[in-house]
Amino acid sequence: MDTSDFIKFGAGLALGGMMSRALGDAFSNAFDARASMNALTVPPTRAEIQQLLDKLDVRLANGEISEAIYKTIREKWEKRLNALP
Repeated sequence: MDTSDFIKFGAGLALGGMMSRALGDAFSNAFDARASMNALTVPPTRAEIQQLLDKLDVRLANGEISEAIYKTIREKWEKRLNALP
């Protein structure tokens, strides 16, 4: 075994560690997002729902969410808004 074998072994360990951290981070981010969604409450007033819709518009404009996600969420909240007295 020469030094090049140790270099290859070390590079493999480093790559494996990076991949493991990336997968762990992706799982943590998904878990955090789900926990955040569960913590949300339905806004009780028309004004709060309208504020949520306005923030949704900003997120779309900033490129934080896709248009498909925007349409899905907007439709959901507009239904709730229209259902209020």
